[in-house]
Amino acid sequence: MVAYPAMRDAMKHSPKQMPEVGIRPKRVLSPSEQKSLATTTAAAAIINDETAKWENKTARLKALRLAKEAEEQAELASRPPSAPKTKAKMTRTVKAK
Repeated sequence: MVAYPAMRDAMKHSPKQMPEVGIRPKRVLSPSEQKSLATTTAAAAIINDETAKWENKTARLKALRLAKEAEEQAELASRPPSAPKTKAKMTRTVKAK
């Protein structure tokens, strides 16, 4: 194969044509891609907000439940133990026929 000098020079890249290593040109989004990205971003923000509200509510309710349980335990500890309740024994009477 014979390489022609003009083709050989045309195939060489000048430093201006070659992008730097690790740098990619920024991609331009089409209008539909921009709209889709905006919708996705808005949906993610809504979901994150709802998740944060849910987690805050869960933490608040858990703290209230633990406080109530601690209060009940303190109340039980302050009372003296009562005697265990016993059931009165009932005897069955048999009716004669």
